[in-house]
Amino acid sequence: MSNSWEAILFDWDDTLCGAEPHRYTFAQHAAADFGVNLTMAEVYDAFALAGDSAAGAWGPFIERLPAALGIPVSCQTEFVERYRHRDLIKAFHLFDDVIATFDWLAGLGLRVGIISNNDEAVDRVRELNIESRVEIIVSPATFGVGKPDPRIFTESMALMRVNSTRAIYVGDSFDNDIVGSRAAGLTPVLIDRFGVNPRPAGYLRVTQLAELASFVPGTAGAPLR
Repeated sequence: MSNSWEAILFDWDDTLCGAEPHRYTFAQHAAADFGVNLTMAEVYDAFALAGDSAAGAWGPFIERLPAALGIPVSCQTEFVERYRHRDLIKAFHLFDDVIATFDWLAGLGLRVGIISNNDEAVDRVRELNIESRVEIIVSPATFGVGKPDPRIFTESMALMRVNSTRAIYVGDSFDNDIVGSRAAGLTPVLIDRFGVNPRPAGYLRVTQLAELASFVPGTAGAPLR
């Protein structure tokens, strides 16, 4: 086991679990159909502007998304209808590096948990057959708060009986995952699987879970901030 860390916790959507068609790609293609051509980074920024992944705010988010993408007002209702249909047909999958990462963490003796703003995360974890690999699965329904509220992190740490300073949190949303976990005393790691979320110096960033191996072992006493 690492001398510094007791637990590594993860966000769910776009950190451990993907969906097809992917929301960014779908939105990019749909926007192009309405004459708005965007890079993937611009799509990511629009999702963040619209409040993507905010706890309990999916309905307002989807209504704000077309304007954030720059879609003409006359086309926004059709875009929302398309996006809602995509939400009905999407299929979930684990990213290819998840199982190997969990095996590696188990070998280190590190405890693993999930903190998500998606109230369906518990069901998805069970469907994808990794429930036995994680100690806790926390959503806004668990404690009545969601990310970025630091309380969802501090309550999760209390549930695991782990000091926040001895835990790492990995997530794809800077505003929800990185800001929230850091405020709660965890060490945040931004995962940017799609290369759309560069951040200022001072924040750890990886593009795949395998990159965690570069700093988790052998970091005794070295704060990863």
